[in-house]
Amino acid sequence: MSVRGVARVDLRTAVRSRMVWWLTGVLTVLSVLGTSLVALLGVEGATAVDAVGTLSLPAVLLVPLASIVVGYVAVVGERRSGSLKLLLGFPVSRAAVVAGKLAARTATVALAVLVAFAASGVVAGLLYGGVPAGRYAAFALATVGLGVAFAGLAVGVSAGVATRGRALAFAVGSYLLLVLFWQPVVAGVHYAATGTLPGAVVPAWYLLLERLSPVGAYQTLMRAALDTGATASVFAVRPPAASAAPLSTQLGGDPVPWYLSDAAAALVLCAWAALPVVVGYLRFRGRDL
Repeated sequence: MSVRGVARVDLRTAVRSRMVWWLTGVLTVLSVLGTSLVALLGVEGATAVDAVGTLSLPAVLLVPLASIVVGYVAVVGERRSGSLKLLLGFPVSRAAVVAGKLAARTATVALAVLVAFAASGVVAGLLYGGVPAGRYAAFALATVGLGVAFAGLAVGVSAGVATRGRALAFAVGSYLLLVLFWQPVVAGVHYAATGTLPGAVVPAWYLLLERLSPVGAYQTLMRAALDTGATASVFAVRPPAASAAPLSTQLGGDPVPWYLSDAAAALVLCAWAALPVVVGYLRFRGRDL
């Protein structure tokens, strides 16, 4: 059996999951409500870009959650049930199993995100007369990248641990750290290094640490796609106006280094999608089932 065969079978299983459909429905409903909210509140001077920008917070909270739910039992769930031994009884390698699982779970997440964005795009078209297609497509692609990054993390964890309990613990811990508490942790590093909390002007290394998380990298790409300084953070430490300022302003007029570019942010998402899978596979490859 090839990677494609494993992916095809696993995709059917994932799509049949009620939890996947529930999360897709919640993400779609919140996306539509967020897009409609600006018009319902009658915000003066609001544009279609402002409306779709409200999707960033639901995306930051729900897309990683959906990816983790979809991916954290991809390998270890079948391992504990015994179906993985049956699968490996066919002419298929462990590498093909992990790659196929990754392909299926990332496709599931991408489909959920695109459904939500398609519904939101229709609403934006009805309420605001349309949304710039290029910007919206780039925003949707960045959100898919966020989902793929967390799906890679979840599948890597699932391949690397021996029990569902450990996979769940790693998954929950990853969500709490990377989605909710990354900015406070980075602010703590800044305080330890400088004796002050981050303000309007920060060193380049602080912004780099912020963007090393998949959420931070996603926010960079989201701002570039929508040409906005807005951010979507749960526990923001810096004032919103400071985080929304141009990078050169945040750096106190210093040149913007290459590692704070949009391309670097895209590489961060790719790294989160790939490296955990590699580590998980290396542990899975030599482990007795």
